[in-house]
Amino acid sequence: MKLRLLRTTLLATVLLGGNAGAATVFKDEAKGVAVNVGVLLQPWVQLTGPGSAGEGSPGIGAADGKSPSLDFFLRRARLMVYGSVTKELSYFVETDQPNFGKGGDFTSSMFIQDAFFSYAFAPEFTIDAGMMLVPLSHHTIEGAVGLNALDYHADMIRFPAGKIFRDTGIQLRGLLLDKLLHYRLGVFEGVRQSAVPAPAMPPAVPPPPLNDNGLPRFAGQLRLNILGDESDFFLKGIYFTPKPLLSVGIGADLQSKGVRKLNGDPGLYRALSADVFVDYPFTADNELIVKANVFNYGEGASGIPGSTALAAGGTAFYGEAGFRLGWLEPLAFIEYLKAKNDSLTILSPHVGVNFWAMKHTFNIKTDIGYRKTERPAAAPATGDVTLKDWLATVQGQVFF
Repeated sequence: MKLRLLRTTLLATVLLGGNAGAATVFKDEAKGVAVNVGVLLQPWVQLTGPGSAGEGSPGIGAADGKSPSLDFFLRRARLMVYGSVTKELSYFVETDQPNFGKGGDFTSSMFIQDAFFSYAFAPEFTIDAGMMLVPLSHHTIEGAVGLNALDYHADMIRFPAGKIFRDTGIQLRGLLLDKLLHYRLGVFEGVRQSAVPAPAMPPAVPPPPLNDNGLPRFAGQLRLNILGDESDFFLKGIYFTPKPLLSVGIGADLQSKGVRKLNGDPGLYRALSADVFVDYPFTADNELIVKANVFNYGEGASGIPGSTALAAGGTAFYGEAGFRLGWLEPLAFIEYLKAKNDSLTILSPHVGVNFWAMKHTFNIKTDIGYRKTERPAAAPATGDVTLKDWLATVQGQVFF
């Protein structure tokens, strides 16, 4: 019985990446059944402004286009239920209501963020099925609870389908070769023609449909665990670990006829990733955290609302570094995206300080950043568009 309870507890812990703190609602030790309820709250206070008059992005600064603006809103408000049905079978369901109250807008609706079950045959082989994070890189499978920087590097991650880094599908994952190799291989819904909106003024000859043969999306990554290992479903940006972690990974995301190329024809959607993650403790109170990621995107976009694929393709990079001194951690990161044909360029450096009062359970993060966006104008006569924004943000986090 004790062994079964231990296995059940480990399953629930693995789902949330080792974050203990959620309330146990029900537990049957004999059957290995457990139900846990958790809450994640991340309120933001954000001051934004344009680099100079008339150069700010939409939503940055005040309505006059030249003054700063202070905004109070909930970046994330999540409810989660997770646990186990047997010692092999676990589940995770989470809702979200992001950016609630941002810009005075309280009309956003709560929706299902994650909903999947996992069946663990062995540490080497687990099946996940449902709505889950797409495993392109370390960063795309990190949970919001365990991020090190203020937020995701979302401008660098470009997907043609799904919802907020997620898609519905089936995934195989596990640790091989005495935990040296971490793999995740998934088959997902991806782009479907039924999700592509019809143009307001349809052309005389309609373009060929996307994914008319109904093939799925394939995504996965392989990680080499040089020091330590990460066995959680949701990886973290910082672990407060007593043992060093060092891994390198490569990933790919592919779908036949999933995007429309620049000539209008359907073609292969392709995204490639290479990343490194380091979490190295010198003592219990001194910890170095470094990670970097390069993404390469093929040409093509889907036109599905919410998709962010680059029509011309391109390359994106971010690098992030922090050093924790007890409960205090200064950190910095930089983001850079360059689309082909100079269709989009983003440069964004940031510095900040994290205050880890209770590690992932309760913390406060501060961030000051600058973002420069360049893209061609809609008409050549108007000239290219350059947007310059500055942002100062304070986030509180409570997870229990």
